[in-house]
Amino acid sequence: MSTEAVSSPRLARLHPGARKAGSASVSRAEAAAQARRLVPGELLDGCRQALQRVAAPGVRSYGITSSIRGEGRTSVALGFALVEWLDHERRTVVVDLDFEAPELHRRLDLPDSPGISELVEGHNNVEDFLQRAVGDVWLLSAGPSLDGDAPRCLSRLAQSTVMSQLVEWADTVVFDLPPILGTPTGLEAARLCGTPVMVIRAGVTPLARIKEATDALPAPPPVIVNGVSSSVPRWLRRMMGDVQ
Repeated sequence: MSTEAVSSPRLARLHPGARKAGSASVSRAEAAAQARRLVPGELLDGCRQALQRVAAPGVRSYGITSSIRGEGRTSVALGFALVEWLDHERRTVVVDLDFEAPELHRRLDLPDSPGISELVEGHNNVEDFLQRAVGDVWLLSAGPSLDGDAPRCLSRLAQSTVMSQLVEWADTVVFDLPPILGTPTGLEAARLCGTPVMVIRAGVTPLARIKEATDALPAPPPVIVNGVSSSVPRWLRRMMGDVQ
């Protein structure tokens, strides 16, 4: 690994010269150590293996979802983003689309603002709303509380240029999505992402709920089992790629 400073990564394809929060000079080795402290090593290894399964030529974005809350979506989304930078040196943006219960900014010890709820209210540049998380991993937070206005914010996001700006600015974009069931935006948020990935907490999530959530999506998504279970059903293991 190189020890070059990461205070000025390949800069802004939209506005070269802009600086972001947390951009104090730090070596790549130091940034990599910080990254590994954000996600437990075992989970990071699991995300690494999962990415090897779901990655495909031309795929530059992943949407991490689940059937219900509490299955580890945010941890997996962050793990995906860190692996993309640590292993492949890709400039990565992790985006919090869980407007009802945003968590990424807390996990990264960053402010909730500026974020998407403010970004979609005007003709703004995405780059001005990004915060450096660590190394070349950046956060686009959900923004301040929407007070029940999450569907409107998601609709405005879909109609804006935010998604295309993200793809232009970053090598990889990872979306932390709301769960499919029990939220007003879960399904629509998943449809915004080209490659939704389903996280399932082994031995916790009822199989009927898993099937309900996967059936709601246009196509069966790749599945990550968070935890160990010896009774994962065959249809689910087939989605994971474990059986043919």
